[in-house]
Amino acid sequence: MLEVIIFIFSGIFIGIAAGLFGLGGGLMIVPVVTYCLTYFSNLPLEQAIVIGISTSLASMVITGAMAAYAHTKNNNVNYEIVKKFIPGLAVGSLLIGFFIKNIPGDFLKYFFILYTFFIAYKLFKHQVILKKSTLPNRWQSNIIAFLFSIISGVVGIGGATLFVPFLIKKNIPPKLAIGTASVLGFFIGLGASIAIYIGSLHSGFQNNITFGFIYTPAILFLTLPSLIFIKLSAGWLLQLDDLVIKRLFSLLLIIIGIMMLLN
Repeated sequence: MLEVIIFIFSGIFIGIAAGLFGLGGGLMIVPVVTYCLTYFSNLPLEQAIVIGISTSLASMVITGAMAAYAHTKNNNVNYEIVKKFIPGLAVGSLLIGFFIKNIPGDFLKYFFILYTFFIAYKLFKHQVILKKSTLPNRWQSNIIAFLFSIISGVVGIGGATLFVPFLIKKNIPPKLAIGTASVLGFFIGLGASIAIYIGSLHSGFQNNITFGFIYTPAILFLTLPSLIFIKLSAGWLLQLDDLVIKRLFSLLLIIIGIMMLLN
């Protein structure tokens, strides 16, 4: 019962973060699911963190779709940018989905922590310069999308924490960057989830509390409650100053990194 309560309250927070920042929730889902599995189900870290990451990526299919819809309705998505990144993103997310189970749990944990601190620092230090958008060409965009989707798969996120700072640095307005990143996150979650499920069929992994590598109670009690708050908080984004958005985004990453480190 306590696990369900943790999931529900985490889902509410994730829904707000998804609407405000374009996050698929992975930065919160991964540690929450990992430690619930180690504490309540006594799974070793090696298994728990892989399940946490896989569950996070599957969850992003649902939260990403809702966030993408809400941001599209608010005219906060540039689909021309989305089309430039899709091919490389699809290849990368499928690839990491197949191989995520082979990556050591300790590496995944500390990579996750270092990643959150690095992105928080880069975003906090970035200064907005009012210039025309300078996105790379299609070939370069697909290489970047491939790398971002690989990193996102390793960490278990939808890629917003990579795509948002990148797009802002390329002089895309923060609100538009967040909405566009939410759509890209949906496709990362979808591609990785398909590959993870196919990979689980041939892994020999047997567990009566998961569907492949996906922890179904978390999808039910964590992901679904978050949907209520995604649409609501997507409207809040329109009322915030761009600088405030960046500072809040950075602070959120630092808090999550510290919590994961202390545990």
